[in-house]
Order: sequence, then structure tokens, then C-alpha cells
Amino acid sequence: MESPTATLRLFFALTPVATQSAALAECATPLIAQLQAQRVPPENFHATLCFLGAVAPERLAPLRGVVAGIRGRSATLQFDVLDYWSKPGVLCATTSDNSLSESASVLAQQLGAASTAAGFSPDIKPFRAHVTVARKVQRAAAAAYEWPQPLTAPVVVNCDRFVLMESRRGESGSIYSVVESWPLYA
Repeated sequence: MESPTATLRLFFALTPVATQSAALAECATPLIAQLQAQRVPPENFHATLCFLGAVAPERLAPLRGVVAGIRGRSATLQFDVLDYWSKPGVLCATTSDNSLSESASVLAQQLGAASTAAGFSPDIKPFRAHVTVARKVQRAAAAAYEWPQPLTAPVVVNCDRFVLMESRRGESGSIYSVVESWPLYA
């Protein structure tokens, strides 16, 4: 019996630079502790634009070819609240005004359309700017709060590129790595 070809779990995202990730982590740390949640390492912070799911390695070249033609505007995301999403049990930094991330929303739509046209089956959802900062939030602890909770100060994330990321399972959780990146223009 032949073993199935290994697939890559892929998605497109915007990634904060290290100082922006550190600022998000610092703002979220007290609440994460109170919620008895598992902190997501700041180097894993990203805002998903388009989730592709399982992709065979030989499909990477066609995917890169389709995406290389996309030219989006640089994106600015402003995270000003922390929100608890009960179904996945996560704490996310998000925005109280999603209209501020219009260029990211347009980019997410372009990536979804291009991926679909190239024969991929992306999970198409309206873009909602968010960064998961903690997982395994204790439901009982979260019930004590009214959601969303304001951040002490907004964290602005300026993105001048978008990336194709791979998600792998590690011993202590998900490991994300950049497969490729493409520039965004002002």
C-alpha cells in the first residue's frame, strides 16, 4: 500500500514586525493570566487573510504563479480590543472598527478569488482583522468578563508585505513558518 503524499497546511496572512507583536503580547498578558489560557508565542502572531488548508507540495509553484500577480496596498491594522471567541476557546486582539482594515479586506478577497481560479479550495470568509494571542481559554474564567475588553492602548500594525505561511504541529502547539512573501505598495 502506498503512503499518501504529505500535504502542507497553508494560509495567506499579514504579519506584525517583532516590536508590534511584543506590544500586543504585553497588552494581553494580564488578561491571559486571569483567563488561565495558553499564551501564543508572539513570533506566531499573524492576521489570516485566506486559509487554503491542505495543499500538495507540487501545487506550490502554480499557487506562487497566481499570487505573484496580486498587487495590494500596504495595510494598517489597529487593534484596540481583546475578544473571547467561545467556540474555538481563543482570545484575540481585534478592532472595534473593521472598516479601518479596508485594504487588508480587499487583499483577502483578491487572494481568495485567485486561489479559487487556480483550482484551490480556500475557506472564503469575510476578512475580520484579528490576531490570536491565547488558546485554551478557561470558559468559566471568560464568563466573568463582558466582551470585548479594551486594550490599555491601541496597537497599530503596519504591513508592507503579505506572506504564505505553513502551519505544522509541534510538541507545544502550532509552529508557523513563512514559505514566501510578496510586497504591498503604499
